This record gives sequence, C-alpha cells and structure tokens, in this order.
Amino acid sequence: MQLWKAVVVTLAFMSLDVGMTTAIYVLSHLDRSLLEDIRHFNIFDSVLDLWAACLYRSCLLLGATIGVAKNSTLGPRRLRASWTVIALVCLFAGIYTMVKLLLFSEVRKPVRDPRFWALFVWTYISLAASFLLWWLLSTVQPDAKAVERGAGAEAEGLPGEDRPASEQASGATLQKLLSYTKPDIAFLVAASFFLIMAALGETFLPYYTGRAIDGIVIQKSTEQFSTAVIVMCVLAVGSSFAAGIRGGIFTLIFARLNIRLRNRLFRSLVSQETSFFDENRTGDLISRLTSDTTMVSDLVSQNINIFLRNTVKVTGVVVFMFSLSWQLSLVTFMGFPIIMMVSDVYGKYYKRLSKEVQNALARASSTAEETISAMKTVRSFANEEEEAEVYSRKLQQVYKLNRKEAAAYMYYVWGSGLTLLVVQVSILYYGGHLVISGQMTSGNLISFIIYEFVLGDCMESVGSVYSGLMQGVGAAEKVFEFIDRQPTMVHDGNLAPDHLEGRVDFENVTFTYRTRPHTQVLQNVSFSLSPGKVTALVGPSGSGKSSCVNILENFYPLEGGRVLLDGKPISAYDHKYLHRVISLVSQEPVLFARSITDNISYGLPTVPFEVVVEAAQKANAHGFIMELQDGYNTETGEKGAQLSGGQKQRVAMARALVRNPPVLILDEATSALDAESEYLI
Repeated sequence: MQLWKAVVVTLAFMSLDVGMTTAIYVLSHLDRSLLEDIRHFNIFDSVLDLWAACLYRSCLLLGATIGVAKNSTLGPRRLRASWTVIALVCLFAGIYTMVKLLLFSEVRKPVRDPRFWALFVWTYISLAASFLLWWLLSTVQPDAKAVERGAGAEAEGLPGEDRPASEQASGATLQKLLSYTKPDIAFLVAASFFLIMAALGETFLPYYTGRAIDGIVIQKSTEQFSTAVIVMCVLAVGSSFAAGIRGGIFTLIFARLNIRLRNRLFRSLVSQETSFFDENRTGDLISRLTSDTTMVSDLVSQNINIFLRNTVKVTGVVVFMFSLSWQLSLVTFMGFPIIMMVSDVYGKYYKRLSKEVQNALARASSTAEETISAMKTVRSFANEEEEAEVYSRKLQQVYKLNRKEAAAYMYYVWGSGLTLLVVQVSILYYGGHLVISGQMTSGNLISFIIYEFVLGDCMESVGSVYSGLMQGVGAAEKVFEFIDRQPTMVHDGNLAPDHLEGRVDFENVTFTYRTRPHTQVLQNVSFSLSPGKVTALVGPSGSGKSSCVNILENFYPLEGGRVLLDGKPISAYDHKYLHRVISLVSQEPVLFARSITDNISYGLPTVPFEVVVEAAQKANAHGFIMELQDGYNTETGEKGAQLSGGQKQRVAMARALVRNPPVLILDEATSALDAESEYLI
C-alpha cells in the first residue's frame, strides 16, 4: 500500500478509537469527574484502566506512523522486526480485559451494563485492528526519493524481516504435501468419521463423571449414579473402538503417501541431467530418498492425526466448559494464547534446526556411502581408522544440533508447563470461590477441572504438533526441492529412423563441464567417424577423449558447435532409440545387483535367451558364465562385486553387443583383460 494511504487509515482509526472509548467512558461515569475517578480508582467498578490502555495503544500507533512517514525505507522494516513485541502487547491487553470482566462480575452479578459490554467488545475490536494497522504500516512501499536516500544505509535486513516469506513458504510446502493425499480421499473421509466419533465419546466422559459425583454427593441417588456410570462405559468402549479404526486408516493413508513421495522423488532424480549428479553427492540424494521421505510421512501422519483428533475434542470441551462456568472458562483461556505464542516461537526455531540436522545427516550418509562403496581402496591403503574418524566427526556435527534441539525442547516444556500450572492453580482457587458462593456445584467443578486437564493435554499436543509439522516441513522442503526441479537438459527428440548407417560428425564442438566452468575441455573440435570402420581417439590424459564419448552419448549440452548422427543432431533423436543404436563400454563398467542375464539385457524390454547367449559368446563371456554355479542366473552383486574386473568388462561388452548397435564406443573397455581374451573379442 502507498505510504499516504496507510498513514491516513491509521490516523483515522486512532481518532475513532480514542473518540469511541472516551465517549463510552464518559457515559459510564456521569456521576463523577476524571480527576475524582483517578483519585478514587476502584478496579472492580471503574473502566479508567481500559481508557488508559486505549491511549497507550494509540500512542504506539502514532509513533509507528511518524517513524514510517519520516523514513519510509527503514521504518517498515523496523516495524516488521517488532511484530512479536506488538503481538505480546495486544495479547496481554486482551488478557487484562478478560480479568476486568471477571472482576466486574464479582460486584455486579450478572454484568448487565450495556456500556461496559460495549467497551469490552470495542477493546477487542481495537486490539485486532491495531495489530492489523501495524502490519499495514510495515508493508508500505517507499517512494523513489526515499529509496535513494536510504540506499546503502542498511545492507542487511533486520531480525525477523524474512519471517513472512518463510511462513508463506512453510504453508505452501504443507499444502503441497497434503495435496499428495488426494488419491486417498475416500480413506480420509472414513478416518475423519471415526475420528469425530472417538473424539465426541471422549468429550462426554468428564461430563458424566461430574453427574456421577453429583449423584453420590448431592442427590445421593443410586439410580442417577448407576446411569452415569453405564453411559460412561458405553462411551469408553465406543470411543476406543472408533479410535482404533481411525489410527489404522491414518497409518495406511500415510504409508501410501510415503510410497508416493519416494516414487515421485526417484522419477524426478533419474530424469535430471548428468551434470546434476556431478554437482550433488550420491549420499545426499540417497538421504533425501530414504530418511527424509520417511521423516516427512511419519511426522506428518502422526501430527495430522493428533491435530485433527484434538481439534474436534477442543471444540466439544470448550462448549461444555462454557456451559458449566463462563467465568472459569475465561480464566482458562487467559493462559492458552501465551502457550500458543511459545509454541510458535519454538516451532520456527525447531524447523530451522530440523533442516540443519537433515543436511548434517545427509553429509554423514554421503561419507559412509563413499567409504563403503570403495572399501577395497580404503583397505588397500589401511585407512579404515581415518575414515571412521571422518564419519565420527560428521556425526558429532549432528550431535551438536541434537543438543540444541534438546535445549530448545527443555525451555519449551518449562515455559508451557509453568503457564499451565498457573492456569490450573487459578482455576482451582477461583472455582472453589464459586462453589462456596453457591454459583456452581462441586460435581460441576470436578467436571470442569477434568475438562481443563483434557483441554491442557489437547493444547500441549497441538503445540507439539506445530513443532513436529515444522520439522516435517523442513525435511519436505528438501524433498520438494528435488521433486519440483526441472532438468536443464531435456531429452525431447522424436527421431527414430528404421535404418541408421552410423556416420558421426563433430563440427566445431566447444564444451565445458558445468562443475568446472572456467576450464574449457574441447574447443572447436571437428572430426568424422565413418560407418564400418574402427576409429581410435589417441591423446594424453585429460585431452578430452572421454568428453567426446560423453558428448556422443548426449550426456551433456554443448557450449558451441554440433554433433551429427547420419546428418541429424543427436538431440533430435528419441532418447531410447539413440542409446539403442549407440552403445558404450567404459573402462570401469557398472553392473547392477541382478542376474547376468538381466545385466546383459538391461534397458531392453524383451530379449530372447538365445540372443543373450550369442552376445556373451561374442564378448568371450560365455565360457566363464557357464562355469559359475548358477550360470546366466548368477547374481553379480552390488556393482558387480561377485565378478572380477575382466569378467565385468566382458559382461558389459555383451550388454553393448546384444543391441547390435551401428555405433559401438569402447572407452578402454578391455583394460582389465588378458591379451588372449582381448584378441578373441
């Protein structure tokens, strides 16, 4: 909003607030002057304090308005940084207004003065409007001159300035996460039905407990006592049955969510460009795919379940509490806004810590994955102890963050626990006063106290739900970062001719790896590969031979020039077709933890076993395969660990030959073979 509009709106409301409050105050004290009211102030009878509170909040708004008007660049930023302070001011003013109502009710039973109720309602309207106007002033747009004057005055934002964007991002992440449960809408409806049934049953239990006590103490009626106990038993059995079904359905829903998230994440990962895997550690990606998705589904399922159950219970509990005693209900609700604010601060801090913990765990997982996958190399250099120390140091970083989480939780429990204790003591003291004065029965007081305990448990659960959801959102943001990532190199070609000669032309190719942007690997390279001929690329290490192979496989985009296959750019060919007509056997081939047959036919939909055997024979692999215990059904182990280096190269050769490709690329593919095997191939 423009500055002048925000200032006008704020000043207009301040005038209305002061005028309205003053008018109601004057009408309430026609029999005495302001000075007399100040000298003989009685908190049980005078509303002078509410009028003074109006002046105080008007002064706050006036100061904020002047600050923004004088400095429209830094003023709004300072207001955004003080949102928590103004929220506390409005909160405590609202609590004091509730106390005022209780004090008036002690003198005037019941409170029927319309002027007091008008001031009571207007005070809450004014508090809400004051907070909104503070927010409005914090969002004004500075004019061009103010921007020029304030340029460079403060390079860094003020504390709390980025909070709205962060909260908006968290809400968007949670909304996106819940959208993944749309396929399970029928399960959600069923779970919600049983959730409501269970919550309603639990809500009625304290009420009938009070009825049973009144039947014994006041009515001294066995019939009333027995009826109340029977109803309690029916409610307990019914709510337990419904709660069990609800829990089972929610567990099923979020198990399906976990599978859905993992599938989407894995599909997104395998569709990324090759440079993406050069830039990201394998351990980090595996951590996102396993621990992060599990944490998201577990935390969200548990906390959504708890939140919905407690929301329904709170609704019923509040209705019963007000029906039993509106005075005690007000005392109860004075403390809960403070608990909610503590939960909000704790939840935001816990979310940030959660993201740091997940990143630290990902780094530790990356170290472990790197070490275990290269165990032979580690052992050959006798470096097991050093690798263990490196992993231990990474875990210590996780532990430091865990200690911060533990300290934050400790302070949160202290703050919320002490607030609850103060509320409970106040309820017991004031409730005893109401019973002694005959305003409520002892059974109703006991019912109310039970409801207060139930409400306290619900609010505590909701508080933990918030921090748990923030932890889950912190992990979900990392997951969605990869799910929503669009690959920078899209394989959208559709060319798939029936016949391919296999002529390859490099025309003025210039290439640079994204991970090394300042090192040009190839510069204006041109050559041709003729079909039916063997062409060797010879050069020193690092001259770009393997880079030419990567480019021909269409793994990376070119910086300049083009690569043609039968006169057409390789990017124009269908992705599956291109890698069926161009086969690569690298120096360090990777086999999958499957049978030899599955490895040779990898990437092809259906391959007759005879064709697999023929390809193995061409690669001189058939002999050693048949010597294995299970022959072609032998499992190769992770990355082919059950086979020797030469055997892996021959299986990889058979995997390339089974396609009968017009273009066959051998990148030192026989480096681990003896001379005889190399000659036979």
